[in-house]
Amino acid sequence: MKNKIISLILLLFVLISCESFDEINTNPNQATDASIQVIFPAVTASFAYGLNGESAQFTSILMQYLTGVLGDQQQVNNYSFIADMSDATWNRFYANCLLNIKNIKEKSEELGATHYAGAAKIMEAIVIGYSVDLWNDIPYSEALQLDDIRQPRFDDAAGLYQRVQQLLDEGIADLNAQSSTSPSTNDLIYRANNETLWRQNSRPRWIMLARAMKARFHNHLSKVDPQASATATLAAIDAGTFTSNSDQPNVIFGSEFAGPWFPFFQTTFGENNVAISQRFIDLLRDRIAPGLDDPRLPFFVSPTTGGLYIGTPNGSSSRPQGSVIPGPYLNRREAPTPILNYSELKFIEAEAALRAGQPGRAATAYNAAVAASLQRVTGSVSTAYTALYGSEIGATITLEKILVEKHIDLFLQPEAWNDWRRSAPAGANNTVSGIPNLVPSPSNSTQGAFPRRFIYPNREVVNNSSNVPSVTNQDRVFWDR
Repeated sequence: MKNKIISLILLLFVLISCESFDEINTNPNQATDASIQVIFPAVTASFAYGLNGESAQFTSILMQYLTGVLGDQQQVNNYSFIADMSDATWNRFYANCLLNIKNIKEKSEELGATHYAGAAKIMEAIVIGYSVDLWNDIPYSEALQLDDIRQPRFDDAAGLYQRVQQLLDEGIADLNAQSSTSPSTNDLIYRANNETLWRQNSRPRWIMLARAMKARFHNHLSKVDPQASATATLAAIDAGTFTSNSDQPNVIFGSEFAGPWFPFFQTTFGENNVAISQRFIDLLRDRIAPGLDDPRLPFFVSPTTGGLYIGTPNGSSSRPQGSVIPGPYLNRREAPTPILNYSELKFIEAEAALRAGQPGRAATAYNAAVAASLQRVTGSVSTAYTALYGSEIGATITLEKILVEKHIDLFLQPEAWNDWRRSAPAGANNTVSGIPNLVPSPSNSTQGAFPRRFIYPNREVVNNSSNVPSVTNQDRVFWDR
């Protein structure tokens, strides 16, 4: 019965249409008066959908995991961004996440539920950092003062990144509180059968997640301050974070309520508007040797009945006959919804260590990342693959090797676009690719220039026009120089 109740709560919070800022402000009671035990899983579900929903579709097209062949997805593939492409993610973050996280923090203070507050602050930090990575400046300090401010100002993106780190530190401190009501079966990220087991097993993993996120966001500053960002990244990792795939957060929604990718691919939008990019298939096919593919290929991509992998060329307006769909790793109801995987953390460590002048540590972390990726996706580690791509030493490890393997590992995850933008040479114009080397879509509308950010959603432009910065998809977020 408890599982059914939670499923109904998730269905209500995730699938109800998200209101715009203007609509929220006309209804200050939008934040639910439900108990903290009910709000927490609903926020978590919206949080997971925000990270892996519509924005992930569009960044996956920009990174050429997918090809957009129809509708909004084709517009993104052509670099012709439209104003409503990010409405859903923006509204989900503000209406369903930040507003209700504010409610959780207020209720936590009243009830002494410090552990709930800690987990909520970690999710808040991730939402803010993720939003900055997409849009740069966003409303925050005035954003949720619904009774007093209808048109919130936009906060500086660099300052918001500092706030992200502060929230993560506060979340860790709250989770270290010795006395608190705690989540248990209502924690969709690190679920436990009761509060005692949650405090014993789940609470340490939430702290690990916070430190992993500190490392990720510090590493994003590789262009802003290469050495300081490397030092801060490694310090966050050394403070204690994931040690294996079993520590990483994976929201598994289950049979009654699927994660974001599966329902998308079951609708006409997923069936008709996107296809697997031929570029990505070519990267994985024959990767070990002629006739011997990357072992993750059949998990990421479903073959035809004849065992072929037929992708769609980037820029095509239709799929070739017999073209394939995503494979069972993400395209199934019980597929995990990633937040930050252990393999990603090890790739982050490898990059930061290389930048810090520690090539031996970089090689060791990189090799662990490759093995963890193979294990997570396929269930085993291919010795043939690791012999070629997971056996580096300090003298052979390079940034390109790290980021190409990380690109494969991050299949359909928005973090891949952050890495690609960070690895584009500082000061180069927007026609220059990052790692991996991409060729602009042949149907592009930007004279071969790659997009570097999302534009602001249409509803925000209309309802908060005096504060919304004027930008195009050719402008850059603060850390992309």
